[in-house]
Amino acid sequence: MRIASFGRPVFVLQWVLAVLLPIWVFLGRGFVGAEMGWMGVLGFLYGPIVILLLLLPPVLALFDPIARRGRTVRVIYGIAMIVQWVALLLVSITIPDAGDGGPLRPALAVWTGMSPEAVVPFFTAGMLIASAAWFATLAVAVAGILRGRREAREE
Repeated sequence: MRIASFGRPVFVLQWVLAVLLPIWVFLGRGFVGAEMGWMGVLGFLYGPIVILLLLLPPVLALFDPIARRGRTVRVIYGIAMIVQWVALLLVSITIPDAGDGGPLRPALAVWTGMSPEAVVPFFTAGMLIASAAWFATLAVAVAGILRGRREAREE
């Protein structure tokens, strides 16, 4: 598991985006045309939980002595983190929402004229990819800890 040449920006952004992306998913999407409903309200309940979950891999990655010393990340971890960010951006423009008057259109539906129901497969794909990438970052962070400790002992 090599150290990423692009790892330093990922090392910094993983902390910032762990907080900003959930806020964007629940509330910020309204700035790009999404109609806002109850999902914004639910964001106040689920947002902190999502933030804590997104901070878990970076916290674990701090225990990788080799990566921490260089203030960077390993290649696979960096790739998985970037995939997660892109997937969460897709989720933010496709997340289904509803108000008291029925379904509301996500940003992608507003931009393209699609129905809210037609956007759901994009949301589902984004959530699956973001979830898989989160699990990958978690697994790679743990593997990095184990490998980093072994490499540190060998030095």
